[in-house]
Amino acid sequence: MSSYKLSIPVIAQRPELPTGCEITATAMMLQYAGAVVDKVQLAHEMPYHPTDPNQGFVGNPFTDDGDSIYPSALTDLVTTYAGNAVNLSGQPLANLKQYLSATGHPIVIWVGEFDGFHTHALLMTGFNNSTIYFNDCWTKKQGSLPEDAFYKIWHNKQQMALSY
Repeated sequence: MSSYKLSIPVIAQRPELPTGCEITATAMMLQYAGAVVDKVQLAHEMPYHPTDPNQGFVGNPFTDDGDSIYPSALTDLVTTYAGNAVNLSGQPLANLKQYLSATGHPIVIWVGEFDGFHTHALLMTGFNNSTIYFNDCWTKKQGSLPEDAFYKIWHNKQQMALSY
């Protein structure tokens, strides 16, 4: 399929979660899946860990000092609300596009060196032959990037991706 786009309302991470982009992007995805849950509730329910974002959120997303949480640490929470979770990390971008169009499920994407952040999360909502579409909870906008530029920022964070 050469073009596919979901219409998903953007949820702003601020003011409640200045460093909670991952859980805000996850909230957008889960609400689209039909879950009745919000970003603050999810931020309280997600796991926390002092040093390993693969096990839980490092820091506090309710402050400017939070760091990150990675897909492996969010799979149980996503499964709780969506019935299952699919860690798509490390897959080629073509596989993510195929997954999105085949399932109709948006994908939380971890990116690096974007919006002024070393680590950030976006919700991938679609694509065409040359562009990737996403929701950005920091700017509160639906955005797009040329596929090569999107791939670069995604590759900066080890091609991490999570859906349901």
